[in-house]
Amino acid sequence: MESKSGNPTFSVAAVILAGGQGSRMGGEDKGLVRFRQRPMISSILEKMGPFVDETVISCNRNHLKYGEFGYSLVSDEGEGFLGPLAGIQAALSELKARHTHLLVLPCDTPLLNESLIERLIQQGLELPEAISILKAGERDHFLHALIPMQYSDNLDRFLASGMRAVYRWYKQYPLQKIDSYPLSHSLININQLDQLQDTA
Repeated sequence: MESKSGNPTFSVAAVILAGGQGSRMGGEDKGLVRFRQRPMISSILEKMGPFVDETVISCNRNHLKYGEFGYSLVSDEGEGFLGPLAGIQAALSELKARHTHLLVLPCDTPLLNESLIERLIQQGLELPEAISILKAGERDHFLHALIPMQYSDNLDRFLASGMRAVYRWYKQYPLQKIDSYPLSHSLININQLDQLQDTA
């Protein structure tokens, strides 16, 4: 089957990061929190679907509920909540044999505009060795990213050394930042309960 990117040597899989503690949302599992009458993760799954060849959900609890969405699940290899790089590591390990790049999206940006997903992938086509991320003004959105699968082994070593910082790992490689203007507003993180009403 031809890659959805239209390039047979460039195949994109996606991971939706839903493995956090939800500490700013009272411990709620953010991906399953209701947003506009349905689980927040549903919007992200729908929007990225047309652009990727395979999808996994990174979660560390509520596996039965996440399994109902019909996608494969991955979990952090270590115990506890180890941060987003652990979710990325689990996805890379699962997908690297079948695809060239990993699209990373968080579960808590349900307003994300589809054209930004497309822009990330197109920029990745132009610079396939780079890690591509979105930015809004001066703010970098490290978890809206496209990562070459070839960096998987290095991430294993990075995490095994005890390091967890996303940007510290990214900056070892070519990094291109893609301006999300004029759609920057669609990158808003819904990570507090009062935001659910403000964005309803």
